[in-house]
Amino acid sequence: MHSRLTQIIGVHSNTTIFGNIAIIAIGDFYQCSPVASSSIYSSLLWCDHFEYVELKINERQKTNFLFSQMLNRIRKLKKKEDMKKEDHDVLEQCHQNYLKKEYHLEALHVFPKNAQVDSHNEVMIEKCCTDIRSFYEVDANQKQVQHNISKQPKTNNKPLRLAKNARVMITKNISVNDGLANGVTGRIIDFVEDNNKEVSRIIIKFDSNTVGRIHRINCQSCQGKDSVCVTRESDTSDQQESDFRSRKSTKQFPLRLSWAMTIHKAQGITVDQVVVSTKDMFGTGMGYTALSRVRTLEGLFLIDLHSDKFYCNEKIDGVISQMKQMKKKENILKQSHESINILFHNIEGLKFNFNVFTNHYITQKADLICLTQTWIKDNDDKETFNMNGYKLIHKSGLSSFIGGHTVNSENRGGIAIYFRETLSIKEIQSDKILNFGQITFEIENFNITIILCYRSSEQSKIDFLTNLTNSIQEIGIDKRIFLIGNFNENTLTKKSKPIEKQLNLLGFINIFKNSTTTNNLTSIDCIYSNRISNQNQYHNVVQTFYSFHDILTLTINSQDNISSNNINNESMIENKMETQNSVHRSLENVPIPKRNRKRKLNSRQTHDKNYHKAKLSKNNFDNIKSLKEKQLQFLRNIDILTEKSTIKNFPTSYNLIQQLAIIGLVKISILGDGNCFFRAISHQLHRDETQHAHIRNIAINYLKEDKYRFTPFIDEQDKSIEDYIARMSQTSTYADHLVISATAIVLNKNIIVHQLAKIPILIPGSDYIEHQLHVSYNRSILHYESVFSLDGNSAIISAENLILT
Repeated sequence: MHSRLTQIIGVHSNTTIFGNIAIIAIGDFYQCSPVASSSIYSSLLWCDHFEYVELKINERQKTNFLFSQMLNRIRKLKKKEDMKKEDHDVLEQCHQNYLKKEYHLEALHVFPKNAQVDSHNEVMIEKCCTDIRSFYEVDANQKQVQHNISKQPKTNNKPLRLAKNARVMITKNISVNDGLANGVTGRIIDFVEDNNKEVSRIIIKFDSNTVGRIHRINCQSCQGKDSVCVTRESDTSDQQESDFRSRKSTKQFPLRLSWAMTIHKAQGITVDQVVVSTKDMFGTGMGYTALSRVRTLEGLFLIDLHSDKFYCNEKIDGVISQMKQMKKKENILKQSHESINILFHNIEGLKFNFNVFTNHYITQKADLICLTQTWIKDNDDKETFNMNGYKLIHKSGLSSFIGGHTVNSENRGGIAIYFRETLSIKEIQSDKILNFGQITFEIENFNITIILCYRSSEQSKIDFLTNLTNSIQEIGIDKRIFLIGNFNENTLTKKSKPIEKQLNLLGFINIFKNSTTTNNLTSIDCIYSNRISNQNQYHNVVQTFYSFHDILTLTINSQDNISSNNINNESMIENKMETQNSVHRSLENVPIPKRNRKRKLNSRQTHDKNYHKAKLSKNNFDNIKSLKEKQLQFLRNIDILTEKSTIKNFPTSYNLIQQLAIIGLVKISILGDGNCFFRAISHQLHRDETQHAHIRNIAINYLKEDKYRFTPFIDEQDKSIEDYIARMSQTSTYADHLVISATAIVLNKNIIVHQLAKIPILIPGSDYIEHQLHVSYNRSILHYESVFSLDGNSAIISAENLILT
């Protein structure tokens, strides 16, 4: 699924999982395990990326509490564990009820094996039906393929025996959207013959009236009826591709008698009565699956009772205990009559992404939708882009510029707004000639003016700023203004940012200044405002799978306390700069690097006179004696190094994000499940967290090989080095200084640990100072995260700015 979705969506990245499509998987690990394939939880894709929510209400048996409790005990019964006597007695009574034949003649029978299913179905068709017909496969010429003349001995050409009133089941996915899916059951009510007196269609009334609703609209023969007709198909079951190729020249009705079915096939269905055979059950979870198909205990009948066949997969408890539990997240948008929810997205083609965008869970929650790079031209039919409940205003890229402008032939621009029909919007037309893509409008009930704009990379920043400034001055800087758009200027870079600088001088602040808004961790999509709410704002970045850009959301409250206008308020800007300067002055005694190396240097550059490779000692891969000595020295002196790293007079108002930003670094969020250190190291090496288990394993193996050397460094939590290794080997065990040091050695990398109000500490793992992996550590929550340069490259800090062993 991961490979297929990645291929379909066209996103190719080591960090992209399932093509950035959200997957919701619903099921019960305690039921039947897959036939001839491994369980889903054996995949790292499952272990590393899925979180779970436990459903508390048993809908099927909620009216029969005692039955539900018994089923749950059997659900977790282990193989060598005896079934409770009261449960065994209840099941024995179900067997006695079967012997008394208290069930309906056509009650569903479930068996472990297909041969048993076929045998019961043959008995039932003879008992319940007359005028039984046999249907052989037909070839391309509509001739029957008899069993004894088949050229494909491995193909099952056994005739399909059917009759009116027969219970049948579809054996392939004909139309999943219409409910005509593999496993759906019903009853044959008629056969339709062609001019040659051959049956061309079989009429079935399915157990659910919702099955085949679309078919009944499109099929003239079924219109106005409660039945569906089924025709011959080239493949009658969902099989492997090789088997399909061998059968594609023949056709058969995709049906099977269904008075009985296998336990595996019965998963997911609910019936009033079920008759179960337990004798030949052969796998984990089969007993529980079979018993739990009915709503009440009175509907359960056992042909036989073999209690030793009821047992679960004992690995499941461990699997679930290691899974991450999903936490309820706060609402992305604030729902209130006094607020307006704004959504901004650089959509990169509204025509191509219209369906996925309008079906995105966040879209319909927005009152105002602002889009850039719609790529819609003036001659495109705008009616095809209407959204129910919204009005549309669009401006193409071509119409945004006067003739002769350098980007007047822009065909990848285009901006648009959707606003709810209940929202009062007044578009503002400029008296000036503005050469940039913009739609300016006022939300009258909120006294807010919004300029939605887009700067193409072909338009100079000076030209864009000139036109934007003219537009702001025309509106009046005293009004509450929001500038929304893609300015194609990365606010996270340390390079010159003339657009941000000019807007700051005008009193505008970028609400998403420190947020990454694209797949390559840049921030070029923004929302500026000259009046910022004094309350906590609802603003978020929401990921998308179809665009390079993420969605920005912002909730504005009409009752917000708004700070005074920043325009011409030079003292405020100066105060802000003074605050920043004071922070830098307070950190003047801190050896934080002025510049980081943002990428690895090639062999030629390493000999450049401007680059001095600082070696800690001579490194020999075959002989790491000196490196091991540095490791021991680090472990002996860790308390001293930690105390030495403390920054004196560190501003209490500063956080770790700001501390890292001063030296051009940013931390990347890592999942907190006890594996966070190894996940952070995996992210440093591979740009994803999936290799955390492997990294933990090789570090543990290193400790095992030389375990007695580390005995002096274990604390009172473990009685011996063996106990320490056993504990640290377990998934979700928090890493400590000992295993972190081992990780540095086996990876041949120096691990740099950043903490708030501390100089970064180097944990030795390589003789070369530039061989670095960077992580941050939050002591209060025992959590590690990955650290990179602001431009997304690996971080490197010089030796003089580190605490060394």
